Amino acid sequence: MRCVKCGATLTDPGYCSSCGTEIHVYEKIIRLSNTYYNRGLEKAKARSLSAAAEDLRYSLELNKHNIPARNLLGLIYYEVGEVVSALTEWIISKNLEPEKNIADEYIQAIQENQARLETINQTIKKYNQSLLYCQQGSEDLAVIQLKKVLSLNPNLVKAHQLLALLYIKTEEYERAGRELRRALAIDRTDNISLYYQAELETLVGKSASRGQKAEGQKESKGNKSKDPDIISYTSGNETIIMPTGYKENTGVNVVLNIFIGLVVGVALMWFLAVPAKVKSVRNQTAAQIREYSDQITAKQTEINNLQSQLDELNGTGADSSESAAEAPGGSYEMLIDAYTSFQVGDTDTATTALDSVKADELSDNAKAIYNQMYGTLHADDVKNLYDAGAAAYDAKNYEEAVTNLVQVVAMDEKYDNGYAVYYLARSYEALQQNDEAIAMFQKFLDNYPGTSRAKYCTSAIARLGGQVQTQSTTQTQATTQNPAADTAAQDQAAQQ
Repeated sequence: MRCVKCGATLTDPGYCSSCGTEIHVYEKIIRLSNTYYNRGLEKAKARSLSAAAEDLRYSLELNKHNIPARNLLGLIYYEVGEVVSALTEWIISKNLEPEKNIADEYIQAIQENQARLETINQTIKKYNQSLLYCQQGSEDLAVIQLKKVLSLNPNLVKAHQLLALLYIKTEEYERAGRELRRALAIDRTDNISLYYQAELETLVGKSASRGQKAEGQKESKGNKSKDPDIISYTSGNETIIMPTGYKENTGVNVVLNIFIGLVVGVALMWFLAVPAKVKSVRNQTAAQIREYSDQITAKQTEINNLQSQLDELNGTGADSSESAAEAPGGSYEMLIDAYTSFQVGDTDTATTALDSVKADELSDNAKAIYNQMYGTLHADDVKNLYDAGAAAYDAKNYEEAVTNLVQVVAMDEKYDNGYAVYYLARSYEALQQNDEAIAMFQKFLDNYPGTSRAKYCTSAIARLGGQVQTQSTTQTQATTQNPAADTAAQDQAAQQ
């Protein structure tokens, strides 16, 4: 029997005469370290990443040579977007165990992907810049930088948390809640996200209470203050308090006149610039309108010919022929009207015209234009459909998820950075509709080959009996060594 620490041959099973180690104590520490590692692994599979990271850090405090624990901790850091911390753990792991260490593959996969390295560098710079903007009080600029950070690295939990905090400060509670839900979808047990969510719920309740109080204050409009030297009255939702000895300052009039002049000047510029802009847009769309008119004429001629043939066979009158011919052309006319109004920014007219279009009567190209405009003009409807589909997917109500997400993908297949397509594919897979699932997985691969879910899509296509298309295969192979993709795919599979 050899010493577990120095490797010397033991003469006493409880004590090493070479290094002086108490064997039973050292073995107990090793077992405890492995216990924390196993707990961390189970929590990581359940996407409790913060709790898993804490157990893994305890494991490494007990045994810094626990290579599996260190590698798993690096993967957790990578999954939450902290790439630098992940690389640190993998480099330490490689130095402790140079041979047959999977951390070497993780490091090599990142180093070989220069685009990924540049993205990581830009993410760090923009996140630090957003922190600087926050310190300077420029919340708007900080929000812009954080949105850029999340477009480069959607899994950066810290960016979601900071963006939610900024939204809370500006009382945009709905957006704050959305960011916190995205952060908790990545890490379910993150203490900061949970704390912010609890505070947000409190603030939303207080905001509702203030609104009820303001409505009650309308009844006391015109009431005077108890202080005889102060006059107070309510105007709308605001209470105006003014001393009785108040005298109007002539300087205020000067400032007010300057402000009115600026408003008038801006209004004049607007009324002069808008007609020119409308004319320019109409000229740009004239060619497209003529093209659609030609298509309508061609389809009208084809319909007339078919109707004439039908009349000859069935002996129907000219009235039915006329009505059958005019219906599809009417949809195209309304589509052109909607497109023209949409281009010049007249969303109300565009929406009215678009709602009159029968999408089933359109060609594939025209239907694509219809879906694009519908997704923009009815953005709230698309969002509601997506939220309902995502909620149904989370509740494992896959039939309802398919019903809602199919409509979202038809109107905007890249909605929410491809999550609509991905959830739709997973719902088809759960319903064992393999052909539809393979098509959606392939569409996600085509649009987002470098994301963490691309590996899962590839394996899902193979598992369902499909074959990845040649164009997507090249892109997928370029990112198949991404360690975060492996972890994310395994975690998603474990979650379901």
